Amino acid sequence: MDVRTARPKEAVVIGHSLGGVVALALAIRYPDLPSAIVMVDAPIVRPADARPAMQRFLEQLRGADYREFREVMGGFVSNVLFIPTDDQERKERIVQQMSSAPQHVVVSAFEGMRDYDPTKAGGRLAVPALYVAANDPQPRSDMGLFQEMFPQVVDGKTVGSGHFCQLEVPEQVNVMIDRFLASTLPT
Repeated sequence: MDVRTARPKEAVVIGHSLGGVVALALAIRYPDLPSAIVMVDAPIVRPADARPAMQRFLEQLRGADYREFREVMGGFVSNVLFIPTDDQERKERIVQQMSSAPQHVVVSAFEGMRDYDPTKAGGRLAVPALYVAANDPQPRSDMGLFQEMFPQVVDGKTVGSGHFCQLEVPEQVNVMIDRFLASTLPT
């Protein structure tokens, strides 16, 4: 399917983390493609203090041998993406999976997150959009700036979950998505 010619107006694009960035970029670039988008704890508008921290983290990832890379990545995932109330077995599984990814893939993904600038996406957001934030002490997006850039975005925040809120508290996330779609899309 060619996204330039496809017109499935009933499509709702939902993306978690970097997938939320992809959902926004898709909706801006192809405004007739999705009928709505949902971004779940995505780094759309990075907080001001996140860029220097991201640069230091990337230097650690790039400079490490594979064993060190796994330790750095595992520490980041464990310490930044989870809160104490998150399921510990799920946390261990995700830490293991994310720290086992090829180093060049992880570095490239984090470079993309560091460099993404929605103001340079070349368009405006013309579809209904929902942003669901996790209950993290370190938010992925600066919601004040996000709302200035995209005032039509509806936002919500989960209670008692880290970055993987769609897994930790699906009943909260799903209800927000269902209500958003019911209130914004024609029946």
